[in-house]
Amino acid sequence: MTLGNIHESGRLSGFPSSRSTVQDTHHEKCGRTQFSVKININVFDTQVGLEYPLPLERVFLQNFISLLATPLDGRPWEGMDHLVEDVIDEAYRLCTGVQGSTPKIYTPGIEPDVDAAITSLGISLPHHAGEDDPTWWRDVVDALVSLREYRLAGFAQRHAIPVLQDLLIAARSPEIEKRYSKITLETGESLIDTFDRYIMNVIKNFPMLASPTRLDMGDARVIVLDLAEVAPSGSPAANRQTALMYMLGRHILARNFFLHPDYADDPHMPPSMRDYHLARFTEMYETTKRVDFDEWHRTEPAPQVDKQAVRDGREGRKHNVQFAFISQNHTDFSEDLYKISTARWVLKCGDQETADSLIRRFKLSDASAYVIRNALPGPGKNGAPFFVDMSAGEAKYEQLLVNVLGPIELWSFSTTPGDTALRSRLYKRIHFARALRMLATVFPSGTANSEIERRKSERMNVFGLATDEAFASVLDELADEIVEGRGVAAGLYETLRAIDEQSELEFTTG
Repeated sequence: MTLGNIHESGRLSGFPSSRSTVQDTHHEKCGRTQFSVKININVFDTQVGLEYPLPLERVFLQNFISLLATPLDGRPWEGMDHLVEDVIDEAYRLCTGVQGSTPKIYTPGIEPDVDAAITSLGISLPHHAGEDDPTWWRDVVDALVSLREYRLAGFAQRHAIPVLQDLLIAARSPEIEKRYSKITLETGESLIDTFDRYIMNVIKNFPMLASPTRLDMGDARVIVLDLAEVAPSGSPAANRQTALMYMLGRHILARNFFLHPDYADDPHMPPSMRDYHLARFTEMYETTKRVDFDEWHRTEPAPQVDKQAVRDGREGRKHNVQFAFISQNHTDFSEDLYKISTARWVLKCGDQETADSLIRRFKLSDASAYVIRNALPGPGKNGAPFFVDMSAGEAKYEQLLVNVLGPIELWSFSTTPGDTALRSRLYKRIHFARALRMLATVFPSGTANSEIERRKSERMNVFGLATDEAFASVLDELADEIVEGRGVAAGLYETLRAIDEQSELEFTTG
């Protein structure tokens, strides 16, 4: 299972919301990373031992590079999609050993583990034009593969494949020039020059995309990818960056989710790698996978992101992959994405206009329409009511359900400003698991909103504080009281101790 999340509440998604520690989560093979521009990701990575991408990997590359070469208004240049396809293929070809290619040269010192393995395993690397000719990274990959050192081969392969800069060289190859040099855009610039300009701009502004991959999730089975630091909003340029990061997050999380046993017979599969990859592909294919994308409305300005999501949704059923797209309004989901969905979940509906448009779009019955308008107040102490509109086979189901959560879960998923700010203050001072236990004990309803509002109003009315100043001082005061076990949290530590003793007693006698 993987989870891509852009919201602060995603901090705990996928992690145990109990007293487990960070070390405990490692036993569950969980991983979480704060996605930032300091992490290098090369979208051209291939399966170990392969010189070319698999079919669905190539489709993703076409969508991603097309997004890089699209104006901020979202309207693609005429002919750019075809140029992108051919440039991608040419970039990979140039990294192989065929005539006219320029394979990447092996440089000691870049991958210390690989260097050490070459020495310790006594690997003799070839020189293609005499002793003074350098060795290729691809030679290192092949040597390690022959010894079944697949992990190290993967490290070496990161340097044997194209990076973003190689597209500039590929776009100027004779075959590409011959095919596209005569195409001129309405700006007066040639198609190839335009492509070059866009790619160079990306290299300048997103150097994380222009180097070999430096991110290893290992064998993590649950991954939370926090995009908050690199997914701004507001301007067209910020929206473009957010779209890129969603696509990149999808690549990191789900690239291997679409592996299929049939790909072991791909024309580009080396015979020496077939059995290894057949076992990998079969295991991945038979495993249930899931990817959740939160704040989906942030991708609206980029049709390539929606196109990739629709493609993933269609292919996911054949690869045992589940997808969930989460947003504040049903209009954030394109018609294509809506049509391939099998279930629509409504947690809360805003105004009457939004409710009416949702009812029309989902074609709901009168009874369900009443639920949408009147029975979805949001989470509370008695649980979180939600409505599901589900298609299964030829049948359609409409049902009101209630998700009953404990106070720790309510606190971990709360997104109200006051609760979020209070939770963040405690996270900075104590371990998040302990912070949640303390919040759940002091405020078992899963929210401190009423107490925050009461104290804020008092400060504004009695002391004349401004709204923001009163709000911040209340949060600081509550955080202090909880950490110190006084005020609203008086007796907190005694309560926690009693709970722990009772749990240990039940464990011993049970």
